[in-house]
Amino acid sequence: MQEAYTGAVIAGGCNTQVVESAKVELLTGDEVFELLADEAFLAAWEVLYAACPWATIGQAHTFVAAWYRINRQEQLPILVKAVQGEQLVGLLPLAKELQSTLITGAGGWDAEYQCWLTAAWDNEAFIKSALLQVRRRFPVCELKLRYIPERVPLAWVEADPQWRPYCVLKEHRRPLMEISEAYFEKELKKKNRREKINRLKRMGELSFRRITDLQTFVAVLDELTTQFDFRKGAMFNRTPFRDSGLTRELLLTLFEHKLLHATVLKLNDEVIASNVGAISGSWVHLEGLNTHAPAYGRYSPGILHFLMLGKLMAAEGYQVFDLTPGGDAYKEILANAYDKVYELRIGGRYSRLRDELRKAIAEPVKQHLQKRGIAPRSLKFRIYKMRERFRAAKRIGAAQLLKALSDRLRSGSALRVYLFDKQSAAMRGVEVKQNSLSDLLCFVQQGELRTRWDFLDDAERRLQAGERAFTWVEAGRLLCCGWLAPAGQSAGLSLPAGAVLLQGLYCHRQGRHWLQAFLEAVARQVDAPLYVASKSKALCSNLEEAGCRAQVLAAATS
Repeated sequence: MQEAYTGAVIAGGCNTQVVESAKVELLTGDEVFELLADEAFLAAWEVLYAACPWATIGQAHTFVAAWYRINRQEQLPILVKAVQGEQLVGLLPLAKELQSTLITGAGGWDAEYQCWLTAAWDNEAFIKSALLQVRRRFPVCELKLRYIPERVPLAWVEADPQWRPYCVLKEHRRPLMEISEAYFEKELKKKNRREKINRLKRMGELSFRRITDLQTFVAVLDELTTQFDFRKGAMFNRTPFRDSGLTRELLLTLFEHKLLHATVLKLNDEVIASNVGAISGSWVHLEGLNTHAPAYGRYSPGILHFLMLGKLMAAEGYQVFDLTPGGDAYKEILANAYDKVYELRIGGRYSRLRDELRKAIAEPVKQHLQKRGIAPRSLKFRIYKMRERFRAAKRIGAAQLLKALSDRLRSGSALRVYLFDKQSAAMRGVEVKQNSLSDLLCFVQQGELRTRWDFLDDAERRLQAGERAFTWVEAGRLLCCGWLAPAGQSAGLSLPAGAVLLQGLYCHRQGRHWLQAFLEAVARQVDAPLYVASKSKALCSNLEEAGCRAQVLAAATS
């Protein structure tokens, strides 16, 4: 059912504001898809988009239509439009999760910037009218728009007494890279960056390129999404591409419509850094994919790639690379300018009061933590990780939990070292890969206390420290994993000349019977005497069953 009216009642009928001869209409679900099939409407949308001074890719009809279609089973499309005569003069694209009471801008987490489009006929009237329509149709839902560009008119949020109690407006600092070829040339010539580039070149062919054809983009996309998921899994316990094919489909659709700017930095045939950003006119936004290979982390491939990207953008005529809001350290390294964006939440009548009370409580706590040298953001993630461990403990059940706790208590802190004798190895071959992020993402928490988040966080740190991962996966599940210490590092042990140490050993309970075969495959690849170290009594028992001989090694001398 459609709702339409001429003139807008602001905030429950207390005040009125007439939008002269403009018809404001809210559509949902199939009504939206029918409208998106109308070529005349899409052409009018394109005209309005071009005329709106703050429009971003998140309001482009190509993006919105694709996102609505791809997420049709999970999101209810909501579109509020204003028509004056035959002209489209206002548009607010939204979406509601089917299993939630939250309404967001169209694109949800896939759209960094969520706002509305208006023509010059009004400054505030359209958005107030549109929001009232939304509140009438969805009275119990909260609306959240993130982030709203600085040029969008928002004075009404504070000035209008009818909307003020319902609205919470939060300001965010946005880091930017203003494009100047001379600036990026200078940054790339800095001594530490030249040295890192030269070290990478000594390992092979280092190449930077932009991807413009779909076939090449498809060929490299799996590698990029795996790097992205690994990084997000280690940082936030989220793997968006692995958990849903929808995000990948959206990227392919946007690339086909030439809305993405894609570049890769390669060492030989391996992608060591990449960026797939969204294009809005003369701006590129960091909101698609941004990855690097953690095994090369000590060379800062991500920073090098961004600086090379800035130089390319200068040649291509772009003005700004938008690093988007967030507290990431690398953004502060790269930014050479800043502006502001805003997050707008509209909820119940006392939303603003509740937000002010939260701030009054949270701010002293934050200041107290900072005085004690505790970063609030770091503490927050520690709490999240503990909560995830508690959930994992509940999932494995009482019997397995007791067994896992018993093994941990019995293991203590003593490191046991074994020599693997490959002459006595089992004949069954297993396919072992090195530094495979895809394999590491196949970790499944089962029968132990370690969570996927803990595992990926530890894996990322080991890769950045120069350790090599050896992994074995079957049927999409990581069965065995071990880490080869870098040359000269051996957990404080004095190894025989030419020997190597496998540490951080992990075995899924379904892989423990084949540990011998896994170690044989590793020994073949390293082609050196293989020592294995573990603190787990259960794993040590498995190592002994696999034909490993316990060793007593002296501590390494410094």
